[in-house]
Amino acid sequence: MKKRPRSYFALSLSIVVLFLSGCAPTVSEPPKQAIIQNVNKSEDQEIVTLSLEAKTVSIPIHKIDPLNDYLNQVDQTEREIELERIRTDAFTSKSGDIYGDIRYACGVKLCDHALVQIKNDQIRTIPLYSGSIFMQHIFSPDENYMAILLGRNEAAEIVRNNVVVIRTEPFSFAEFQYSSELAGKLTASEFTIPIVSLNWVNDATLKAGIPDTTDYSFETLAEWNQHGSKTKEVILTVK
Repeated sequence: MKKRPRSYFALSLSIVVLFLSGCAPTVSEPPKQAIIQNVNKSEDQEIVTLSLEAKTVSIPIHKIDPLNDYLNQVDQTEREIELERIRTDAFTSKSGDIYGDIRYACGVKLCDHALVQIKNDQIRTIPLYSGSIFMQHIFSPDENYMAILLGRNEAAEIVRNNVVVIRTEPFSFAEFQYSSELAGKLTASEFTIPIVSLNWVNDATLKAGIPDTTDYSFETLAEWNQHGSKTKEVILTVK
């Protein structure tokens, strides 16, 4: 698989789950280590902390709807376990807006996801497809859209993908204009075809590279991984 391009200021981060008071996102110096504090005070809150290069941004869990809904379904013992299992990645757009992929309910590789945007001190969230891997994000040249590449592994050899596009304002899913059956498959929830490259062609058009094979069965894709290199392009256009 080709090396995927990096987005602006993409950074790895650690998660910090603790209890602090206050509702709005707060900014502080990066902690020296991940901390879990169990403080049973009614005025305090569980928070998720996104770590960037020069600061951390703390978000109350009750403001992350997909994660909050999930945690509210488990008992207190399971909740503490699930809090420890949360993982995150954070990045910024060129204009400085903060985004975070908050992963929860994880198995060995696959997780549920809450995508967070912090813009003008407002916190917005969108749930992504459950049971997937957050593999790549790419902003359109005008930053009106963000493409996200998700994956699901099949055994150790194959990863099948899905592309979603998010409007950055308002923070919502964008729709596609389908020019081919393959374009529809790349954006469907089934995750059927591997995507080996993904790039914006212009402000509203993506170009995806996929294996040039006769079918997308496990056996065919495993053979392509071993001996194939030929790819073909599929155009994805946002409405």
